Amino acid sequence: MTNMLNQEQRPYRLSVVIMVKNEAKNLEQSLPALAGWIDELIVLDSGSTDQSQALVEAAAGQWFVNSEWPGFGKQRQIAQSYATGDWILALDADEVITEELKKSILEAIKTQPENTVFGVKRIDCIFGHQIDNPLWPIKAHWRLYPKQFQYNDNLVHESVDLKQANTKVLSGFMLHQTADTPQFWLDKRLAYAKAWAQDRHKRGKSIGILSIFFHTIWAFFKQYFLDGRFLMGKYGFVYALLFTQYTFNKYAILYDLKNNTAEETFQKSLQDQTKIKAIDLSSKKSKVSLVMIAKSESRHLAACLETVHDIVDEIIILDSGSTDNTREIAEGYGAKWFVNIDWQGFGKQRQLAQTYATQDYVLVMDPDERLDQPLRESIVSVLKQPLQRDKVFSFARVNLFCGVEVQKRYWYTDKLSRLYSNQDFRYSSLEVHESLDQKNVPSVRLKGYLPHLTNDDLHHFLFKNIRYSHDWASDKFKNGKKINLIALIFRSIFSFIREYIIRGDIVGGAHGFILAMASMGYTLDKYLMLWQMNKETKQ
Repeated sequence: MTNMLNQEQRPYRLSVVIMVKNEAKNLEQSLPALAGWIDELIVLDSGSTDQSQALVEAAAGQWFVNSEWPGFGKQRQIAQSYATGDWILALDADEVITEELKKSILEAIKTQPENTVFGVKRIDCIFGHQIDNPLWPIKAHWRLYPKQFQYNDNLVHESVDLKQANTKVLSGFMLHQTADTPQFWLDKRLAYAKAWAQDRHKRGKSIGILSIFFHTIWAFFKQYFLDGRFLMGKYGFVYALLFTQYTFNKYAILYDLKNNTAEETFQKSLQDQTKIKAIDLSSKKSKVSLVMIAKSESRHLAACLETVHDIVDEIIILDSGSTDNTREIAEGYGAKWFVNIDWQGFGKQRQLAQTYATQDYVLVMDPDERLDQPLRESIVSVLKQPLQRDKVFSFARVNLFCGVEVQKRYWYTDKLSRLYSNQDFRYSSLEVHESLDQKNVPSVRLKGYLPHLTNDDLHHFLFKNIRYSHDWASDKFKNGKKINLIALIFRSIFSFIREYIIRGDIVGGAHGFILAMASMGYTLDKYLMLWQMNKETKQ
């Protein structure tokens, strides 16, 4: 065990300092590259639940924990405080030291640690493929430095505070295994984007929509051309696209932090409930079950049920693992509560929920939707007739994005079949973007609107889209669907055109542009995940 660290006497000791959280997979690659030549291994954890600690201790490392996350910069400062070496080598768990770089580091630490900070060139890799050309100028990261230096306080994109230090760049490279799957990269970078935006927002920084646009365009140009990704084939291009999306996300989230009106819209929806009028139900000839799937929906559920509970004969809610008081709210409205935590996608969850319904019609709603008064009256008018099994009834849904009605109802609304015969129709089995299997019967749109409070903030919307992208790609992969990069690009571009022009996001102001861009990003993500899944099966 002791031979995992350097056993030779040297004038100046080297401490390697790493921050981790559930990095076992990466540590299996990075730790062996450190064996036998470093003097101390310091690892600061922020809440791992995998085998990271066992791997570190097997490598003779010291394990510390700070689960109260202060941001990347301050976490690195805390990690370094445990180091006793004269030289500090700051690494990430997903960085692997090459043999050439190792020799360069060992040569550098022979000198007395005074005022020189050394940079390390890093070759990024995604999905197992290098996306940096070693012959192209590569940015150096300041990672090897005397102990008196330390990282700045930045929440994200932290760096060593160089002060007046002399700087030199070491020969050799480290390999940065930045992500093994598209989903991992997207999740990680979205977290970075949120942290970056929150940090800038706290400092009073603001941004306009034109600035978002130009920052996004510049990101692709810089990554693909100036940074030489064009030399690295398909994966160089893919990385440039992903980094462009990341750049858009962080600036768009910053914009949304200042301009979001979701809370105001939510409060208005509560006020609108007071305008709801009772409807005469005495002549009903058919009965209806409200069928809903939910998970931790305490914020929206009461507001939703307030607009529908009095016109339905039964409320069925199928939960998938709520951790708040959703159940208490539901049962307060007389709902029948069922649970299924074996999640197999939205389609199958809706199918299961419907099996509990006992009435003539099924009315499908989500907790973040509301019925306006004209739609309530339209539904009751259907119930005053005998059961109609030869048609289904659709609603015009108005989506409120970050509190803004981006897609104006006079231009575009979602037409969703939500009221139908319980005996004759079921939802499809799609994991995401499920829809009613209408069996080719006509759909009749009812008067009125279905307001949909899509998201509380942009980060919430983007986060959900990553989940949906993965579910969609997994479903299509299982069914043998394939995609190439050219088709991926054209589908993404068309997604933007469809959202911005055809569906009218163009009249929705700044948030209209953001929604169209986010929709394009969602299309890119889901097809990229599918593309990579197909690539992996060929290897």
